[in-house]
Amino acid sequence: MKHCLYILLLLIVSAVTVQAQREGGRADQRGGGRRGGFSLSNLTSSQKDIPDSLLVADSAALKSKRITAYRLTPFLGEPYVAPMDTNKLNFSNSTLVESKSLAVGYLANLGSPAQTKIFTERQEARDFIFADAYDYYITTPENAYFYNTKIPYTNVMYTTAGGSTNKEEQLKGTMTMNFGKKINVGADIDYIYGRGHYKNNGNKLLSYRFFGSYQTDRYELHASLSNFNFVNYENGGLENDSTINHPDEYFPEGRPSDTKSYDIRYLTNAWNRVRGKRYFLTQRYNLGFTRELEETDEEGNPKEVFVPISSIIHTIDYEDNRRRFIADNTALMDSSYVVDDNGLRFPRIYGLGATLNDQTSAWNLKNTIGLSLREGFQDWVKFGLTAFVRLEKRKFKLEPRIEGLDYGEYGRGPYFSVDNIDLKNLPTAEIYDEFSTYVGAELSKRQGSILTYNARGELCMVGSDVGEFRVTGDLQTRFKLFNKDAVIKADAYIKNTTPAFYLRHNHSRYFWWDNPGFNMTQQIYAGGEVYLESSKTTLKAGVESIQNYIYFNKEGFPVQHGSNLQVVSARIKQDFRFRAFGWENEVCWQLSSDKSVLPLPSISAYSNMYLAVKLAKVLTVQLGANVYYNTAYYAPYYEPATQQFQVQDEVKVGNYPLVNAYVNFHLKQARFFVMAYNLSSKFADPNYFSLAHYPLNPMVLKMGIAVTFNN
Repeated sequence: MKHCLYILLLLIVSAVTVQAQREGGRADQRGGGRRGGFSLSNLTSSQKDIPDSLLVADSAALKSKRITAYRLTPFLGEPYVAPMDTNKLNFSNSTLVESKSLAVGYLANLGSPAQTKIFTERQEARDFIFADAYDYYITTPENAYFYNTKIPYTNVMYTTAGGSTNKEEQLKGTMTMNFGKKINVGADIDYIYGRGHYKNNGNKLLSYRFFGSYQTDRYELHASLSNFNFVNYENGGLENDSTINHPDEYFPEGRPSDTKSYDIRYLTNAWNRVRGKRYFLTQRYNLGFTRELEETDEEGNPKEVFVPISSIIHTIDYEDNRRRFIADNTALMDSSYVVDDNGLRFPRIYGLGATLNDQTSAWNLKNTIGLSLREGFQDWVKFGLTAFVRLEKRKFKLEPRIEGLDYGEYGRGPYFSVDNIDLKNLPTAEIYDEFSTYVGAELSKRQGSILTYNARGELCMVGSDVGEFRVTGDLQTRFKLFNKDAVIKADAYIKNTTPAFYLRHNHSRYFWWDNPGFNMTQQIYAGGEVYLESSKTTLKAGVESIQNYIYFNKEGFPVQHGSNLQVVSARIKQDFRFRAFGWENEVCWQLSSDKSVLPLPSISAYSNMYLAVKLAKVLTVQLGANVYYNTAYYAPYYEPATQQFQVQDEVKVGNYPLVNAYVNFHLKQARFFVMAYNLSSKFADPNYFSLAHYPLNPMVLKMGIAVTFNN
């Protein structure tokens, strides 16, 4: 049946293409196209303005710039213009982890595992869930930039914070250039090195990417090769939170200035290493015709333009990930995972290994073929239509199960014996293979400003994920209100998804589970957004219903919530600007129907007040302070052995104003800043925890500079 549908669609598109080519040929014979029959702004897909926010710079205006940045839609690789970070204001704030979300929980260091506290911002879990905690730092084909430049472009940023024993540094750069109008190549790198303000919580992250594109009227290609290697030293959090929020009780003689002297949960050195590489290529061949314009060139000959009618699309995406969890001293590590069985306390250990050396690996290959009918090649073609087939092949490698050992709630137990185990023929690994075939379609209208929309659906027809489907859609309209732009946007989705592989299977020293009985998770979401340029106001609201939600319980194991779970949220963003004075504000309210399963802060807020002036007509100076705040709630605990955020009901986190004072400078093509981070720790109650048992860094001086070379 699916083959018949595919052949039928191919025949329809081919027939439309032939008919349009005939009409184009007749128009050429008449000496030119009909007036209003097409628009030049509709012809180059890389210049399309598909808004990924409510207000994005118009693509026509961007054409006059020396550099245009764009991103690609998932699987089909359709380019759309994406704004670059070139703001003269708030540069210092953009370098903070807090800037990545209205409210975020993390392990104090830049580059450490993090999770947004705003539920609508959380992404669908990867199969390789160990990388989810690094979402903000992993480059993917969907969040990566591609470029089109008139001159070579280079941007370099460096930031530093703290002293020699706890210094935190980041070096980030991008370099790209065009070879003619068709070819662009480039590379970017991001290196983060944090020594950590607390014992054993340093980290080191390195990621880089090589990318390129080739674009002509007929053929378009985008390719990238990316790699990352993240090392995160783990301490398990503070052993006693009183070292931060009640120092007088914990340190009768006064709290020491060296925060590395605070007691931590892990008594030995332990660290996680997560690595990944990704090879991505998307290409399309455009079918169409050449049409003469009423305009002429310098020699008086009619100008010609290529009108694409349909496209044949091919995308291949290969991803390889590896994870390792290791410690110096296994005995000291085992003491952190103790169970109590009728008064007998012993470490909970799975498997036969004498040391901690958890290792697992996974790879995923996606191959997508699509056929597209292009929007706007004639007046009556008001939308684009694409059909596609995607094949996915996945392979996972885990520690093997050893016959004769207990893999129950308490692990192998204190009295395990190897007498009944064949030590000479131990299995080396357990391999899982999965394969799925998806079919899908996309209907979109991306041209024009009055009304744009996009609807996309896919269904797994055959394979390991059979029955899985995703249907997403968004609608946007723009109109004038008091001679200013007003935008209304609505979006929704319905999903029925297979739980991520490592939620179903995980084999490690301290956590071992096999959950083949997990049901698919159903999610239904509907939301809306309004932007009023006249008052600089943005309003958002949404409601989501989730069935079979999977979360990590207090013991650190994944469990499935059988009942229905609802999340309601509302968000408002209001900016004020009068001459040199600026004030930015944003508040989000959230309500979870079951806070023991999905804990969320009720209120999260951000406020930024500043003065911005220009000195000597070339130097912009911004002086101000911002604050992040969320109400107290039972924030999750980050478990290093699984690299997941699990629920807890021991301590509440929040009700602390994180205040940062800063001064930003902008001089021609350079931006630099000085910031006092967590200044509020000097005058507010010292309750600056980001997650359960994980505090933020104390007050520290942070500096940075970014320079652009594009001449």
